[in-house]
Amino acid sequence: MSVLDYILAVTRSSTSDKVILVSNYTQTLDLFERLCTARKYLYVRLDGSMSIKKRAKVVERFNNPSSPEFIFMLSSKAGGCGLNLIGANRLIMFDPDWNPANDEQAMARVWRDGQKKTCFVYRLVSTGTIEEKVLQRQTHKKALSSCVVDKETDVERHFTRGELRDLFVLNEETTSDTHDKFRCRRCVNGIQVRAPPTEADCTSALSQWQHSAERRHLPDTALRAAWDAGISFVFHQRSHETRALV
Repeated sequence: MSVLDYILAVTRSSTSDKVILVSNYTQTLDLFERLCTARKYLYVRLDGSMSIKKRAKVVERFNNPSSPEFIFMLSSKAGGCGLNLIGANRLIMFDPDWNPANDEQAMARVWRDGQKKTCFVYRLVSTGTIEEKVLQRQTHKKALSSCVVDKETDVERHFTRGELRDLFVLNEETTSDTHDKFRCRRCVNGIQVRAPPTEADCTSALSQWQHSAERRHLPDTALRAAWDAGISFVFHQRSHETRALV
């Protein structure tokens, strides 16, 4: 939440950009509301309790460049698919979903036809926790793809007993458990010394993204400002139209 607070503050003070906050949980949206109230940010919220008719009006209002709302809070289950939210060009995924398709749908809300600004997509992950293990399974093993069909009713068959136990082990001795598992040959003592392949883009595996264990080489001013709030490692990559950060 501290990192989120810094990103929002820098975005608000130094740009005219709007932000979409996405979470899988309505309780987390409640926390977003408390933060926005404390910081006096104008916002709108869309979750499963909002009618279809009202959703269309809220989206149309937010996409209007003259609307005063700075933040659009979105429940990924209620609005992750089909919404065109080009009024914002920064999107923050606050927590990962076991189903990678849900995250991909949600992250595509700002990068749509009609978008004229550079898009920034952030994924916040608490390193060493179950969140990071969920991300690892999304990006590397792809084992959860069959859970889309199974509706997550038989997750256990994708993991050994040891892997299931490991999901709940907290690793407090790492700056990035994901980067550790890569055994990255492009980095020395956590510092990238060799650039990723020239053909790499935002659809490539995280092992082929830019790796940063310090703020100095981060291209995004919001992340540089938020570093001391609790950032330990950043994977970042730029495509021809968007800059995505994890």
